[in-house]
Amino acid sequence: MRTADKFCDLAGFDPEREEAVVYAHDGSQLTLIEIDGTRSIVSSDDYLINVVERFAGGVAQILKRPGHQLTISYESSLNTARLLDPFVAQQGRRARQKGLSVEALIEEGRAVLEGRARSETILLAAWTRPTAGTAEEVRRQQKENRRAWQALPPARDAQNPFLHLGALAGPHGAYVRRIMEALGEARLQGRILSPDDKGRRRDLEQIRAAVLYHETPDGWTPYGPGTRRYPGAKERHDDDVSEFFTPTVARQIMTGNAEAASDMRALDMGGRRYALAVMRMFPSTILPFNRLLETLLESSTRTADMPFRVCFHLEALRDADIGFRLKKVVAGLLAFASPTNKNLFRALRELEDVVDEDGEAIVKGRVIATTWTEPGEDPGLLERRRSYLMSGMMTWGEAVMTDAPHNPLRALCETVAGMTVQAEVPPGSIAPLGDLAAMLPFHRTAPVFKQGQSMLLTPDGKPVPYEALSPEQLFWLTLILATPGSGKSVLMNRLNVEFTAFSAGVALPYLAVIDVGVSSSGFIELVRNALPPERRHEAYYVRLLNTPDHAVNPFDLGLGRRMPLDRERTFVENFLTTLLNVASPEAALLIPRLITRAYQIKSDLQFSSSPSIYQPNVDPELDRIIAHHRIEVGGRTRWWRIVDALVELRLYTAAQRAQRHAMPVLEDLARVLGEPIMAADFTPELVRSVQRSLEAAIEKFSIFARSTRLDLGEARVVSIDLQDVAQRHKSPEAERNNALMFMIARHVYLSKISGFSEEIAKMDFPSDEGLREEYVRYWEARYHAVAETPKRLCMDEYHLTGGVETIAKQVKSDAREGRKWGLELILVSQLLADFDTLADMASTVMVLNADSNEIREEARRVFGFDGAVKSALERQVHGPQGRRGANLLARFKLREEERWIVLNNSLGPRMLWALTTKAEDRLVRDELYRRMAVNDALRILASRFPDGTAIETWGRVAALARVGEDRIAKTIVDQVLGELMSDARPPIDSSKTAA
Repeated sequence: MRTADKFCDLAGFDPEREEAVVYAHDGSQLTLIEIDGTRSIVSSDDYLINVVERFAGGVAQILKRPGHQLTISYESSLNTARLLDPFVAQQGRRARQKGLSVEALIEEGRAVLEGRARSETILLAAWTRPTAGTAEEVRRQQKENRRAWQALPPARDAQNPFLHLGALAGPHGAYVRRIMEALGEARLQGRILSPDDKGRRRDLEQIRAAVLYHETPDGWTPYGPGTRRYPGAKERHDDDVSEFFTPTVARQIMTGNAEAASDMRALDMGGRRYALAVMRMFPSTILPFNRLLETLLESSTRTADMPFRVCFHLEALRDADIGFRLKKVVAGLLAFASPTNKNLFRALRELEDVVDEDGEAIVKGRVIATTWTEPGEDPGLLERRRSYLMSGMMTWGEAVMTDAPHNPLRALCETVAGMTVQAEVPPGSIAPLGDLAAMLPFHRTAPVFKQGQSMLLTPDGKPVPYEALSPEQLFWLTLILATPGSGKSVLMNRLNVEFTAFSAGVALPYLAVIDVGVSSSGFIELVRNALPPERRHEAYYVRLLNTPDHAVNPFDLGLGRRMPLDRERTFVENFLTTLLNVASPEAALLIPRLITRAYQIKSDLQFSSSPSIYQPNVDPELDRIIAHHRIEVGGRTRWWRIVDALVELRLYTAAQRAQRHAMPVLEDLARVLGEPIMAADFTPELVRSVQRSLEAAIEKFSIFARSTRLDLGEARVVSIDLQDVAQRHKSPEAERNNALMFMIARHVYLSKISGFSEEIAKMDFPSDEGLREEYVRYWEARYHAVAETPKRLCMDEYHLTGGVETIAKQVKSDAREGRKWGLELILVSQLLADFDTLADMASTVMVLNADSNEIREEARRVFGFDGAVKSALERQVHGPQGRRGANLLARFKLREEERWIVLNNSLGPRMLWALTTKAEDRLVRDELYRRMAVNDALRILASRFPDGTAIETWGRVAALARVGEDRIAKTIVDQVLGELMSDARPPIDSSKTAA
């Protein structure tokens, strides 16, 4: 034990201070910082400017003075369990809370991530040595600490509570602050690893896990100084009382024995077997760290699964007059320079020039690396990995690499940022800080969100959470540019499944997909079949028809409201503007007047109004309710009277049905147009033009011309398919038709869940105090019920609307208002032009493909990205690539910055089967759903058809059977289940049957 812990310099910490500081045995102070990487896509040139000028330049003045050091480590491995386990556990917990049985998808999602993901950790250890403080003050405090420690009973192995040097607190705090400021200026994302609210030390857990990964449980933290609750049994007869106190941090970290191989080329510790690589001489050409990673992580090479860690030690030169001394040495060497050997001394002349610069810091740099094999791996693999690591680092700018010459355990400890104050094994090289900074491992992609419903990957395998409705964003408007074949349906359906199943809350979120075609039907079928039978009505698919049975009145308002709220008025204005399509500037004045007057005429609270009169047999279900509750009706009973009566009885669903008949309809606008005041205020030509447009609309669109009959009931997850009402040909009339259908589908869904409690005071209710209180009670309860529920509205095939101005205005209004009541809007289009007026407002943008330079340039203009992002789009985003999934370019606009990142969407066969859009596959899947639970069905389909389709089997069966499609699906499922039963049946012992 002693042979291991003596190589760790960490002595203790002070739990009372609640600070992110650990003390070394000599009083040095350590703060550990975790770095995620760059905040957005940057070019190599811009990255070098950021890291050299802003980061290195930001800390240069401090590193010019002795007493400060930086250690930066980069670790990459396939140990992703600690990252994925909490995420997967949360998915399972949230799905169970909602009653959704999707275990098969959660299992597969984890397997897909585990098969492609790599864990990546970048740590920066900021050290402040006693030499950084005022010498006299440091000596005095050290003396006081020694005296206080010696006043206690002898305890040589106990954690010393008197390690804090107040003289270092100021310099160390300033040092850490400057590092964090420099990281921010360099557009690098990082955080100090501070104790959490329970005092757990994440910094020390990271350090321990670097050498004892399999023996460090998640959440491990060492004990601080103090006595043990149960003292150790004393074995020696002396006056040392170490057994009564907690041990040093080093002894709590280094709890495993280490054993070196006889040739010192390998080290066994904590179940792993390590090999070390020491940089003996720095590269002659400084190359960025990503060049090394390209070599070591290239998926087509044998090193793709190799774990490794590279550590950089940068320390200020010890003597304050080192610049003067270095100048003397350089000058002495340069005295030997001559025209014949001038190339030999060129590097020295360059170093002399740097030393003369006041802004540059000259530091001592060391580099050391390690790779390893995990428990259970082939022991012979280590030697191959050591060779790969050596070779990769030697080709990284032509560095000179060697084995650790001695003491491999010390060398291993020096590969861990924060474990040792100063490196001793790798030889130091003197170089400008700016040059060494260019080698640091910071040019990595930083995740945008800390949590999320979905976990995507970067192209090189880094897990990145994706959070819908993130509080970090001002609006929740997502724009997806997706050309045909770019993986749009797969991405959309996946995000919707995970939004539905894994959002916070015990109830299903509210989610509607407005689609043209059946691409979202698989998503609805999955959710419906994953729910208990008694709740399957909460997922609903409807194919909209232009018939009275599917009528949706655009004038419908929330329960009890006689006049529209501002957001409702905005929708009706946009809808009527599109519907009437009158080419006159005065129409913008006339339409609001029409709307106001139509609601006034139908209100029972307005003077000289004409509210709708109740008529029996219009709605037999309402007639039955009215009779059952003995609501008095007569020849002049108004529908509003029945609505009020039902609300007083708290029969809210029935009241909403009754209110449909109290609302204005399109025909009421004709009456308004005929009023004298309209003729007085507007030209006869305009009135006649609107009248003709109105008559044509009533005749053409029976879906808009009557009281609402389409009812989504209690459905929370909905797909509204516009296949039968949308027009796919390109013409202004078709685009106007499509815009109307998108808007009315949006109205059907949002009327269920829009609004927030502050609107209640603006609602137009009857003046009767008791009745008004009933309405207020209803809306308070309604808003309370939906306020915290996540909400999403997706409009697929948005390009079919042609970007009609009114629908774009409606989207903007919904995005602004929707923020108040928790709504995310997603628009998917094949055309960039649709997003021209929406791009600036969008919180999230996803580009799934951009095949030509012309499209990339247009996307650059619309979304405002730079050349580095365009280059990433060109190099990395090319649509689905088989089992490697599909890359996409994403922009996330946060409150204070804009982030660009390339992500990868990869699915397994279970999810592909759940979301398939092929008609034949859907029939097979749905037949299996009818016979068993959704989890079992998806496991069987994925096992039998791992490519996510049964189209070949369908073709063979169809050729032989020559029956209907339903029968083909049943035949395939019978075959699959028969094969499954045959495989599961135990073999028959022929010897026993013969007897």
